[in-house]
Amino acid sequence: MATLGREIMAKRAAKAKLATDWIERLDAEEVEAARDVATMDAYGDYEQHTGFMTALEEELAFPFNVKIMGETLQVSGMEWPKNDEFGLDLIVERNGKQHRMDARSVELVEPFPDGHLTLAAYLKWRRFV
Repeated sequence: MATLGREIMAKRAAKAKLATDWIERLDAEEVEAARDVATMDAYGDYEQHTGFMTALEEELAFPFNVKIMGETLQVSGMEWPKNDEFGLDLIVERNGKQHRMDARSVELVEPFPDGHLTLAAYLKWRRFV
């Protein structure tokens, strides 16, 4: 009986929805092209991260909607994390207050904003840094 319980829990965990699942619905070649543009002439992780942040500042159109724990909220901006040399915080508004959320923990909802391909490329790149 305990084994069956572990198998069921493992299946549920395998099917668990990730906040970044929206990226899998995008055209992989378009995401790769966005990565190439953002990191052109960038050598090493620090330069690539800066390239992504610059591209996102130029391309990502605010506001846009995201889901966090099933609730649809609006993103009004972005900032570099205060205590992380790599990363991206999105400024999410809820009940009249602004909250910083790691970009990896929010799910974009359609219609995707301008710049979403660069955000997707950054999040895929961030997995490997």
